[in-house]
Amino acid sequence: MMDIEDNRLLKSLMDKTISFHDVMSAYNIRTFIAFNLSGKILGFAYVSRRGYYHLILNGNVNYEAQCKTFIHEIKHITYDLPKAGYIIGLDMQHAEIEIAADKMAEKLTKYL
Repeated sequence: MMDIEDNRLLKSLMDKTISFHDVMSAYNIRTFIAFNLSGKILGFAYVSRRGYYHLILNGNVNYEAQCKTFIHEIKHITYDLPKAGYIIGLDMQHAEIEIAADKMAEKLTKYL
């Protein structure tokens, strides 16, 4: 399991030395920017039947919000989904896994 907080790719994302697209590609995650999401939905991740991770980000929010959402979802992909198999999350903003993912994203993006 990778250590998100010590990952060079994510650090490069934060200091903008590697493009956002290249960082997402490095994780082998199929990433999509959706412009038809509500402002209340910043993004979400899921695993396809073929085992590919898909990350959907809201294209109507700024770069900083997309970076935070990306790290939040990477935390779920790396730590939570392998343990749980799948998580369906509507109105889960107060759940422990959501709070932990938010804290990690906040910590890693505080210097954006």
